[in-house]
Amino acid sequence: MFVQVVRGMVADSTAAFARLDQWRADLAPTAPGWLGTTAGVTDEGELVALVRFASTADARASSDRVEQGMWWAESAKVFAGDVSFDNYEDTILFGDGGTDDAPVVEVLLGRVQARRGHTDLAAELGRRSLALGPEVVGGVVGVHEDGRLALATYFRTDPGTSTGQRDVAGWVKGSANLADARLLRLRTLWFGAPDPA
Repeated sequence: MFVQVVRGMVADSTAAFARLDQWRADLAPTAPGWLGTTAGVTDEGELVALVRFASTADARASSDRVEQGMWWAESAKVFAGDVSFDNYEDTILFGDGGTDDAPVVEVLLGRVQARRGHTDLAAELGRRSLALGPEVVGGVVGVHEDGRLALATYFRTDPGTSTGQRDVAGWVKGSANLADARLLRLRTLWFGAPDPA
């Protein structure tokens, strides 16, 4: 599964989610291999979107559409500054994956210099995230070949000030030399999924 992580500051989450609503209504039906999107905004106003496709080729085909470019030209206006796009081609689901009922999604970002294979590291991150407790539904983790890391964890209930994911971040830092770590807690959320077949 391919996952693209999109990040940028927004002044108005409602306006940002309206752009996603339009994409879901007008572009999603013809987006090849689109599996779903989770987007959220932190308390500080940073939007994070995880866009999932069945393959890298599907994601590229969707991105290359003329209508996609037109949609993005308007959507870019809701961001206050630069927008980053990080692509993860070989991601691993853990637990039950995500859920559109999650009240909170936490996203751990950083860069690793792993002493083990990236696939093994991703699997271990999934196991450690599930071990945080029954409030964890599951999630997705990707490690790019250049060391970029993205770990999204979906919760059944709001973990509040729990230090669980910070503990996971601490483990990564010690075992894989995690650098530039950021833990983003998303409570204002938007979910999109394909229509049932």
